[in-house]
Amino acid sequence: MMYVTTIDVAGLTPDEYRAVLDEMGVETRPDAHIYLHITAPIEGGFRVIEIWDDKEAFERFLQNRLGPANEALQITRKAEITIKPLHNFFAPRLSQLPEVVARLPGAPGSHGE
Repeated sequence: MMYVTTIDVAGLTPDEYRAVLDEMGVETRPDAHIYLHITAPIEGGFRVIEIWDDKEAFERFLQNRLGPANEALQITRKAEITIKPLHNFFAPRLSQLPEVVARLPGAPGSHGE
């Protein structure tokens, strides 16, 4: 079964978001069970949406990578996490995403610029 996960992080800044990703190294060493990672600003923070093929793998990721990265950076933010079975996924322009992603403010190397 596939899962969609959301993490709403109150008070997280763009620089903190980038620092956490860099600390975890997820863009160069992604977890074997993740298919997609999307982040969007929300009122007072960020929402992270991911698609995973294993619920327990996501929970291990939280414990073994995200938690230690936040601790190392001394980032303590309230986060609301949900895990739901994925109902559908539609990506008709998937082949165009690499060029779009490179221009996003949170892209690797952008540092929120």
